[in-house]
Amino acid sequence: MKIRLFLTFDHELPLGSLKTSYKKALFDPTEKLFESAAKNEVPITLFTDILCALRYRQWDRQGFYKPYETQLQKAVSLGHDVQLHLHPHWLTSGFENGVVIPSQDYSLSDFKNNKEPGIAEVVRSGAALLKEICEQENSKYKILAFRAGGFNIEPGSMEIFSQLTKNGIKYDSSVVLKYYFVSALSLVDFRKLPEFPNWFIGTDGNFRQAADSGIFEIPVAAIPKTPFEIPTSFKLKHFAHRAPENHGTMIHERSQGSRMQKLHMLFSARMLTFDNHTLSANYLMQILDYNVKRFSSSDTINLASCSHPKTMGNYSFQLMDRFIEMARKKYPDIEFATFERLNKLNHTN
Repeated sequence: MKIRLFLTFDHELPLGSLKTSYKKALFDPTEKLFESAAKNEVPITLFTDILCALRYRQWDRQGFYKPYETQLQKAVSLGHDVQLHLHPHWLTSGFENGVVIPSQDYSLSDFKNNKEPGIAEVVRSGAALLKEICEQENSKYKILAFRAGGFNIEPGSMEIFSQLTKNGIKYDSSVVLKYYFVSALSLVDFRKLPEFPNWFIGTDGNFRQAADSGIFEIPVAAIPKTPFEIPTSFKLKHFAHRAPENHGTMIHERSQGSRMQKLHMLFSARMLTFDNHTLSANYLMQILDYNVKRFSSSDTINLASCSHPKTMGNYSFQLMDRFIEMARKKYPDIEFATFERLNKLNHTN
Protein backbone atom coordinates (compact mmCIF):
# COMPACT_ATOMS: atom_id res chain seq x y z
CA MET A 1 0.00 0.00 0.00
CA LYS A 2 1.17 3.50 -0.89
CA ILE A 3 0.51 6.09 1.85
CA ARG A 4 0.54 9.78 0.97
CA LEU A 5 0.07 12.27 3.77
CA PHE A 6 -0.56 15.94 3.01
CA LEU A 7 0.55 18.18 5.88
CA THR A 8 -1.92 21.02 5.43
CA PHE A 9 -2.26 24.24 7.42
CA ASP A 10 -5.12 26.73 7.25
CA HIS A 11 -3.20 29.99 6.95
CA GLU A 12 -5.53 32.56 8.50
CA LEU A 13 -6.07 35.19 11.17
CA PRO A 14 -8.55 34.63 14.02
CA LEU A 15 -11.96 34.94 12.37
CA GLY A 16 -13.51 36.98 15.17
CA SER A 17 -11.41 39.52 17.05
CA LEU A 18 -7.62 39.88 16.95
CA LYS A 19 -6.09 40.22 20.44
CA THR A 20 -2.38 40.43 19.58
CA SER A 21 -0.95 41.40 16.19
CA TYR A 22 -0.79 40.12 12.62
CA LYS A 23 2.84 39.19 13.21
CA LYS A 24 2.28 37.19 16.38
CA ALA A 25 -1.01 35.63 15.29
CA LEU A 26 -0.05 34.50 11.79
CA PHE A 27 3.29 35.51 10.33
CA ASP A 28 5.62 34.37 13.16
CA PRO A 29 4.08 30.88 13.64
CA THR A 30 4.09 30.36 9.88
CA GLU A 31 7.80 31.24 9.74
CA LYS A 32 8.36 28.70 12.50
CA LEU A 33 6.39 26.22 10.42
CA PHE A 34 8.77 26.78 7.51
CA GLU A 35 11.69 26.07 9.87
CA SER A 36 10.04 22.87 11.13
CA ALA A 37 9.33 21.69 7.59
CA ALA A 38 12.97 22.27 6.63
CA LYS A 39 14.24 20.43 9.70
CA ASN A 40 11.97 17.44 8.99
CA GLU A 41 12.57 17.61 5.23
CA VAL A 42 8.85 17.65 4.42
CA PRO A 43 6.79 19.86 2.11
CA ILE A 44 3.68 21.52 3.52
CA THR A 45 0.51 23.02 2.08
CA LEU A 46 -0.80 26.41 3.16
CA PHE A 47 -4.52 26.63 2.55
CA THR A 48 -4.51 30.39 2.71
CA ASP A 49 -7.49 32.57 3.59
CA ILE A 50 -7.25 34.66 0.45
CA LEU A 51 -10.50 36.61 0.92
CA CYS A 52 -9.06 38.02 4.13
CA ALA A 53 -6.14 39.32 2.07
CA LEU A 54 -8.47 40.70 -0.58
CA ARG A 55 -10.17 42.85 2.05
CA TYR A 56 -6.99 43.79 3.91
CA ARG A 57 -5.54 45.00 0.62
CA GLN A 58 -8.18 47.72 0.94
CA TRP A 59 -8.14 48.11 4.73
CA ASP A 60 -4.46 47.83 5.69
CA ARG A 61 -2.30 47.24 2.64
CA GLN A 62 1.09 47.89 4.25
CA GLY A 63 0.35 46.46 7.70
CA PHE A 64 -1.15 43.13 6.67
CA TYR A 65 -1.44 42.64 2.93
CA LYS A 66 2.18 43.25 1.92
CA PRO A 67 3.74 40.92 4.54
CA TYR A 68 1.01 38.37 3.75
CA GLU A 69 1.91 38.50 0.06
CA THR A 70 5.61 38.19 0.88
CA GLN A 71 5.01 35.16 3.10
CA LEU A 72 3.06 33.30 0.42
CA GLN A 73 5.76 33.99 -2.14
CA LYS A 74 8.36 32.70 0.31
CA ALA A 75 6.35 29.49 0.72
CA VAL A 76 6.33 29.01 -3.05
CA SER A 77 10.08 29.72 -3.27
CA LEU A 78 10.72 27.05 -0.60
CA GLY A 79 8.85 24.43 -2.65
CA HIS A 80 5.72 24.36 -0.53
CA ASP A 81 2.14 24.36 -1.77
CA VAL A 82 -0.10 27.41 -1.47
CA GLN A 83 -3.74 26.60 -2.19
CA LEU A 84 -7.23 28.06 -1.98
CA HIS A 85 -9.08 28.50 1.33
CA LEU A 86 -12.21 30.65 1.42
CA HIS A 87 -13.75 32.27 4.48
CA PRO A 88 -16.29 34.45 2.66
CA HIS A 89 -17.50 36.40 5.71
CA TRP A 90 -14.59 38.81 5.09
CA LEU A 91 -16.37 40.14 2.01
CA THR A 92 -19.27 41.52 4.06
CA SER A 93 -17.33 42.37 7.24
CA GLY A 94 -16.56 45.92 8.34
CA PHE A 95 -13.33 47.58 9.46
CA GLU A 96 -13.44 50.52 11.87
CA ASN A 97 -10.51 52.11 13.71
CA GLY A 98 -8.32 49.13 12.86
CA VAL A 99 -10.83 46.59 14.19
CA VAL A 100 -12.73 44.02 12.11
CA ILE A 101 -16.48 43.76 12.64
CA PRO A 102 -17.15 40.22 11.37
CA SER A 103 -20.34 39.50 9.46
CA GLN A 104 -22.46 36.39 9.91
CA ASP A 105 -22.05 35.26 6.28
CA TYR A 106 -19.89 32.37 7.36
CA SER A 107 -20.15 29.83 4.53
CA LEU A 108 -20.07 29.97 0.75
CA SER A 109 -23.66 28.78 0.78
CA ASP A 110 -24.63 32.09 2.41
CA PHE A 111 -23.88 33.66 -0.99
CA LYS A 112 -26.17 31.44 -3.05
CA ASN A 113 -29.50 32.47 -4.58
CA ASN A 114 -27.87 35.46 -6.27
CA LYS A 115 -26.88 37.21 -3.04
CA GLU A 116 -24.07 39.60 -3.95
CA PRO A 117 -21.31 38.91 -4.74
CA GLY A 118 -22.57 35.34 -5.40
CA ILE A 119 -20.70 32.04 -5.13
CA ALA A 120 -19.28 32.32 -8.66
CA GLU A 121 -17.68 35.70 -7.99
CA VAL A 122 -16.44 34.71 -4.52
CA VAL A 123 -14.58 31.71 -5.95
CA ARG A 124 -13.35 33.58 -9.02
CA SER A 125 -12.01 36.58 -7.12
CA GLY A 126 -10.26 34.42 -4.51
CA ALA A 127 -8.63 32.15 -7.09
CA ALA A 128 -7.58 35.11 -9.25
CA LEU A 129 -5.86 36.99 -6.41
CA LEU A 130 -4.08 33.88 -5.14
CA LYS A 131 -2.86 33.09 -8.65
CA GLU A 132 -1.65 36.68 -9.07
CA ILE A 133 0.35 36.54 -5.83
CA CYS A 134 1.94 33.13 -6.44
CA GLU A 135 2.77 33.80 -10.09
CA GLN A 136 4.96 36.70 -9.02
CA GLU A 137 7.29 34.07 -7.53
CA ASN A 138 6.68 31.27 -10.03
CA SER A 139 5.11 32.20 -13.36
CA LYS A 140 3.92 28.61 -13.87
CA TYR A 141 2.29 28.24 -10.45
CA LYS A 142 -1.17 26.60 -10.50
CA ILE A 143 -4.03 26.83 -8.02
CA LEU A 144 -5.15 23.20 -7.83
CA ALA A 145 -6.71 22.47 -4.45
CA PHE A 146 -9.45 23.86 -2.22
CA ARG A 147 -10.54 23.72 1.40
CA ALA A 148 -13.81 25.31 2.43
CA GLY A 149 -13.75 27.65 5.40
CA GLY A 150 -15.01 25.74 8.41
CA PHE A 151 -15.40 22.66 6.14
CA ASN A 152 -18.73 24.17 5.00
CA ILE A 153 -19.49 22.72 1.57
CA GLU A 154 -23.25 22.44 2.09
CA PRO A 155 -26.01 23.20 1.28
CA GLY A 156 -24.73 24.87 -1.90
CA SER A 157 -22.36 22.05 -2.86
CA MET A 158 -23.56 21.76 -6.46
CA GLU A 159 -22.76 25.38 -7.28
CA ILE A 160 -19.61 25.38 -5.13
CA PHE A 161 -18.05 22.42 -6.92
CA SER A 162 -19.20 23.68 -10.30
CA GLN A 163 -17.42 26.99 -9.74
CA LEU A 164 -14.33 25.29 -8.34
CA THR A 165 -14.09 23.20 -11.51
CA LYS A 166 -14.46 26.31 -13.69
CA ASN A 167 -11.54 27.88 -11.81
CA GLY A 168 -9.18 24.95 -12.36
CA ILE A 169 -9.54 23.19 -9.00
CA LYS A 170 -8.77 19.48 -9.27
CA TYR A 171 -8.50 18.46 -5.61
CA ASP A 172 -10.64 19.09 -2.55
CA SER A 173 -9.72 18.62 1.12
CA SER A 174 -12.84 19.96 2.81
CA VAL A 175 -14.08 16.62 4.16
CA VAL A 176 -13.08 15.25 7.57
CA LEU A 177 -13.84 11.56 7.88
CA LYS A 178 -16.83 10.99 10.25
CA TYR A 179 -16.75 14.60 11.56
CA TYR A 180 -19.82 16.44 12.87
CA PHE A 181 -20.05 20.05 14.04
CA VAL A 182 -22.88 22.45 14.74
CA SER A 183 -22.93 26.10 15.77
CA ALA A 184 -25.14 29.14 15.28
CA LEU A 185 -23.43 29.69 11.90
CA SER A 186 -22.47 26.23 10.73
CA LEU A 187 -23.59 22.64 10.31
CA VAL A 188 -21.03 20.11 9.10
CA ASP A 189 -22.06 16.46 8.80
CA PHE A 190 -19.56 13.99 7.33
CA ARG A 191 -20.89 10.85 9.05
CA LYS A 192 -22.02 9.23 5.78
CA LEU A 193 -19.33 9.08 3.11
CA PRO A 194 -18.15 6.66 0.41
CA GLU A 195 -16.25 3.72 1.87
CA PHE A 196 -13.06 4.61 0.01
CA PRO A 197 -9.97 6.50 1.11
CA ASN A 198 -10.44 8.86 -1.87
CA TRP A 199 -13.15 9.45 -4.44
CA PHE A 200 -14.31 11.84 -7.15
CA ILE A 201 -16.98 14.46 -6.46
CA GLY A 202 -19.06 14.86 -9.59
CA THR A 203 -20.72 17.87 -11.18
CA ASP A 204 -23.75 17.49 -8.91
CA GLY A 205 -21.56 18.29 -5.89
CA ASN A 206 -22.72 15.15 -4.06
CA PHE A 207 -19.65 14.33 -1.96
CA ARG A 208 -21.48 11.43 -0.27
CA GLN A 209 -21.46 9.36 -3.45
CA ALA A 210 -18.40 8.52 -5.52
CA ALA A 211 -18.51 9.70 -9.13
CA ASP A 212 -16.55 8.46 -12.16
CA SER A 213 -14.74 11.77 -12.55
CA GLY A 214 -14.63 15.29 -11.16
CA ILE A 215 -12.78 16.85 -8.26
CA PHE A 216 -10.66 14.33 -6.35
CA GLU A 217 -11.32 14.25 -2.60
CA ILE A 218 -8.37 13.96 -0.21
CA PRO A 219 -10.04 13.96 3.21
CA VAL A 220 -8.59 14.91 6.56
CA ALA A 221 -7.75 11.75 8.50
CA ALA A 222 -9.76 11.23 11.67
CA ILE A 223 -10.74 8.58 14.20
CA PRO A 224 -14.09 8.06 15.93
CA LYS A 225 -14.23 9.02 19.60
CA THR A 226 -15.04 6.32 22.11
CA PRO A 227 -17.14 6.61 25.29
CA PHE A 228 -14.02 5.67 27.28
CA GLU A 229 -11.94 8.76 26.46
CA ILE A 230 -10.94 11.13 29.24
CA PRO A 231 -13.33 14.13 29.12
CA THR A 232 -12.01 17.05 27.07
CA SER A 233 -12.75 19.51 29.88
CA PHE A 234 -10.37 17.60 32.17
CA LYS A 235 -7.65 17.41 29.51
CA LEU A 236 -7.88 21.12 28.78
CA LYS A 237 -7.13 21.86 32.44
CA HIS A 238 -4.52 19.14 32.87
CA PHE A 239 -2.57 20.17 29.76
CA ALA A 240 -3.12 23.91 30.07
CA HIS A 241 0.66 24.43 30.26
CA ARG A 242 0.91 23.23 26.64
CA ALA A 243 -1.64 25.72 25.32
CA PRO A 244 -0.46 28.35 22.82
CA GLU A 245 -1.03 32.05 23.30
CA ASN A 246 -4.58 33.12 22.51
CA HIS A 247 -4.38 35.53 19.59
CA GLY A 248 -8.10 36.12 19.11
CA THR A 249 -11.62 34.77 19.14
CA MET A 250 -13.48 32.38 16.89
CA ILE A 251 -16.39 33.63 14.86
CA HIS A 252 -18.71 30.97 16.34
CA GLU A 253 -17.73 30.43 19.94
CA ARG A 254 -21.00 28.97 21.17
CA SER A 255 -22.44 25.77 19.79
CA GLN A 256 -26.19 25.55 19.24
CA GLY A 257 -28.58 22.91 18.10
CA SER A 258 -30.87 20.23 19.43
CA ARG A 259 -29.94 17.81 22.18
CA MET A 260 -29.38 15.12 19.55
CA GLN A 261 -27.11 17.41 17.50
CA LYS A 262 -25.03 18.18 20.58
CA LEU A 263 -24.76 14.46 21.28
CA HIS A 264 -23.57 13.83 17.72
CA MET A 265 -20.96 16.56 18.17
CA LEU A 266 -19.80 15.09 21.48
CA PHE A 267 -18.93 11.85 19.69
CA SER A 268 -17.66 13.43 16.48
CA ALA A 269 -14.39 12.10 15.12
CA ARG A 270 -11.06 13.61 16.16
CA MET A 271 -8.98 14.83 13.25
CA LEU A 272 -5.25 14.52 12.64
CA THR A 273 -3.96 17.91 13.77
CA PHE A 274 -0.98 19.49 15.50
CA ASP A 275 -2.87 22.38 17.06
CA ASN A 276 -4.80 20.44 19.71
CA HIS A 277 -2.59 20.66 22.79
CA THR A 278 -4.47 17.84 24.56
CA LEU A 279 -3.31 15.25 22.01
CA SER A 280 -0.10 13.22 22.02
CA ALA A 281 2.03 11.89 19.19
CA ASN A 282 0.90 8.39 20.12
CA TYR A 283 -2.72 9.43 19.68
CA LEU A 284 -1.96 10.98 16.29
CA MET A 285 -0.35 7.70 15.28
CA GLN A 286 -3.54 5.91 16.36
CA ILE A 287 -5.43 8.13 13.91
CA LEU A 288 -3.02 7.30 11.09
CA ASP A 289 -3.03 3.58 11.97
CA TYR A 290 -6.83 3.51 12.08
CA ASN A 291 -7.06 4.89 8.55
CA VAL A 292 -4.31 2.64 7.17
CA LYS A 293 -6.08 -0.40 8.62
CA ARG A 294 -9.53 0.75 7.53
CA PHE A 295 -8.42 1.14 3.91
CA SER A 296 -5.91 -1.72 3.87
CA SER A 297 -7.42 -3.21 0.71
CA SER A 298 -6.60 -0.05 -1.28
CA ASP A 299 -3.42 0.25 -3.33
CA THR A 300 -3.00 3.92 -2.40
CA ILE A 301 -4.44 6.14 0.31
CA ASN A 302 -4.19 9.92 0.23
CA LEU A 303 -4.91 11.59 3.57
CA ALA A 304 -4.42 15.06 5.03
CA SER A 305 -3.75 16.55 8.41
CA CYS A 306 -5.32 19.92 9.23
CA SER A 307 -3.68 22.48 11.52
CA HIS A 308 -3.64 26.26 11.95
CA PRO A 309 -0.50 28.35 12.52
CA LYS A 310 -2.61 30.83 14.53
CA THR A 311 -3.18 28.15 17.20
CA MET A 312 0.24 26.48 17.10
CA GLY A 313 2.64 27.04 19.99
CA ASN A 314 5.84 25.31 21.06
CA TYR A 315 4.05 22.07 21.94
CA SER A 316 2.42 21.96 18.49
CA PHE A 317 5.78 22.01 16.75
CA GLN A 318 7.18 19.36 19.11
CA LEU A 319 4.09 17.26 18.37
CA MET A 320 4.60 17.68 14.64
CA ASP A 321 8.28 16.72 14.86
CA ARG A 322 7.57 13.63 16.94
CA PHE A 323 4.67 12.48 14.76
CA ILE A 324 6.69 12.75 11.55
CA GLU A 325 9.50 10.75 13.17
CA MET A 326 7.12 8.03 14.36
CA ALA A 327 5.23 7.85 11.05
CA ARG A 328 8.47 7.40 9.10
CA LYS A 329 9.65 4.72 11.48
CA LYS A 330 6.43 2.68 11.27
CA TYR A 331 5.75 3.35 7.57
CA PRO A 332 9.18 3.76 5.91
CA ASP A 333 7.65 4.33 2.48
CA ILE A 334 5.21 7.04 3.55
CA GLU A 335 5.28 10.07 1.24
CA PHE A 336 4.71 13.56 2.61
CA ALA A 337 3.01 15.00 -0.43
CA THR A 338 1.69 18.20 -1.95
CA PHE A 339 -1.12 18.72 -4.42
CA GLU A 340 1.32 20.19 -6.92
CA ARG A 341 3.44 17.02 -6.83
CA LEU A 342 0.39 14.76 -7.04
CA ASN A 343 -0.85 16.67 -10.07
CA LYS A 344 2.52 16.22 -11.81
CA LEU A 345 2.42 12.50 -11.00
CA ASN A 346 -1.09 12.15 -12.42
CA HIS A 347 -0.03 13.89 -15.63
CA THR A 348 3.05 11.67 -15.93
CA ASN A 349 1.11 8.41 -15.63
